[in-house]
Amino acid sequence: MSTKVNLLVISLIIVLLPWLAWRVVLVRRIAPLAVVQILVGVMLGPSCFGQLAPALHAALFTRPVLAALDGVSSLGVLLYVFLTALHLDLAMLQRDARTLGALALGSVLAPLLLGLGAGAWMLHVVPGALGPLGSSSAFVAAIAICIAVTALPVLAAILQEMGLLGARIGQTALALAALNDAALWVLLAVLLGFTGSGGLGGLLSFGAALAWFTLMLAIRPLLSRLAGAGDQTLLVVGCSLAILSACVSEALGTGYLIGAFIAGAIMPAASRNALLGRLELVTATVLLPFFFMATGLKAVIEPGSASFLGLLAVSTGATVAGKLAGTALPARRAGFSWAESLSLGAMMQTKGLMEVVVLTTMHDAGLIGIPVFSGMVAMAVVCTVLTAPTVRLSQRLDAWRKPGSALAHKTG
Repeated sequence: MSTKVNLLVISLIIVLLPWLAWRVVLVRRIAPLAVVQILVGVMLGPSCFGQLAPALHAALFTRPVLAALDGVSSLGVLLYVFLTALHLDLAMLQRDARTLGALALGSVLAPLLLGLGAGAWMLHVVPGALGPLGSSSAFVAAIAICIAVTALPVLAAILQEMGLLGARIGQTALALAALNDAALWVLLAVLLGFTGSGGLGGLLSFGAALAWFTLMLAIRPLLSRLAGAGDQTLLVVGCSLAILSACVSEALGTGYLIGAFIAGAIMPAASRNALLGRLELVTATVLLPFFFMATGLKAVIEPGSASFLGLLAVSTGATVAGKLAGTALPARRAGFSWAESLSLGAMMQTKGLMEVVVLTTMHDAGLIGIPVFSGMVAMAVVCTVLTAPTVRLSQRLDAWRKPGSALAHKTG
């Protein structure tokens, strides 16, 4: 087959197959679409399809096809990160930051600390853990950030499926996830700035990124005029701003995804829902599967490997324990019941696509090796699949102990 036919056949498979699998009721109850897309991407990679039919896999995924897939993947994940930032309600974060401060701090710091320990363990136990451009300290910091990730958009989808999006517990979880995301991208920018340039150069790189963010905030009032603009103008300006900001951030050494996130974060509230309504569905169902394909081609899942299973167990344990303890204990002190507090902790362990985005950024920056990348991708799937059943278990416990509790209390 020609390169173009190869590309079209692969495109058809990676867009249609995850959606068809997710339409099965049992699958939809277990995992959100993003998790199914990740799994399909891994299955089409060297870990499954490449093992079952190596000749066909090599014939389909030729160098020109891989280059084309990589281009679509980069655009898809850029738009996804831009849309993720659009989910952040800056006004709400400013209003509720003090009230949610202890919960947000715990939900970030506890998994970060456990992640530092997990990273140190991986560095000394997992062969090939360190990436070609990584140092020991940068590797441990990278793992800590990955352990601390919470995926806001995937969490929102899970809450909507469970009917908790409008409940007090759901709104609190979204606010905490938003604060997690904001902290994550700051930490990621700092790490990439320092590892990309090192020392004083890294400090200057991060300073330049802060200056760019300040400049973007300064032009925010101009963007408010988009509220009354037509669909075409809104899409062109919004996407162009995301791409421009990504270009500048990449040139500054903090990575193009940081720039895309900044562009989304400074968009006025009046334009956010319109952009999400026009971009999110296409990005999530058509463009993002290409990113998962690129991820699957990098990931090497080895269920029979002791080091892989150990890495999966340690990273999953650090995430679950860190998010549960770091969120549930402050939530209990804030007046939530134990069942509600554990539900919040379970919600914070949602990884989904955001974990894969961060892992890909770390891998592309040369900080982590393929064994760690692959094991952490598997961890993202496990933790996200565990979210809904754990919350449902807490709901049943809460309903049994206190009928009509805050888990089902609507905010209106």
